Amino acid sequence: MKKLCLLVMLTFILFGCSNEDKETNGAKTLSLEEQITNIMSEHELKDKEIIDYDMKKNFIYVIFKQKNEYSNGHYPDLVVLENQDGELKWIAGPNERTMSVGHLEADVMIFGMDKGPSVSLILPGENPSGSKIKDIKVLDESAKAVTYVEDLTEDFSKQYTYWISYTEEEPTHEDFEYIMQ
Repeated sequence: MKKLCLLVMLTFILFGCSNEDKETNGAKTLSLEEQITNIMSEHELKDKEIIDYDMKKNFIYVIFKQKNEYSNGHYPDLVVLENQDGELKWIAGPNERTMSVGHLEADVMIFGMDKGPSVSLILPGENPSGSKIKDIKVLDESAKAVTYVEDLTEDFSKQYTYWISYTEEEPTHEDFEYIMQ
């Protein structure tokens, strides 16, 4: 009986103190946001605040705050990552923008992609017409509206809205329709 108890205790001690499982999974314990932050840091986008991200097939579209060099504000910008067998790979960033379009109602950043859909990031202007946009259609499909709040002080915050659209073809200047309130 003593031998059986000793054998059971020894087995528990050996398996309980085993470090093997923790070592093999150590690299995979990062959350998705931590992985995104790490790859953004590798591409000189360290300490950027992530606003939102969308996952489409193997692609992750990350929207983050980019400081406006001409004012104290910021604007949303885009990073595109691809999930290749559980590892995130850089596909495109702010410098890979293929076209910028200025409309009376909004400014548009277009990222034409060889892999995956083209992405249009639509930023309403500060003028009154930009705040009265009800919907935006890109190539006859509604764009997704995203609203976020930035707390500037304890008792003052500012609300921002942008639209994002994923299309199979790269839109042109004429492919944007603004539906006003």
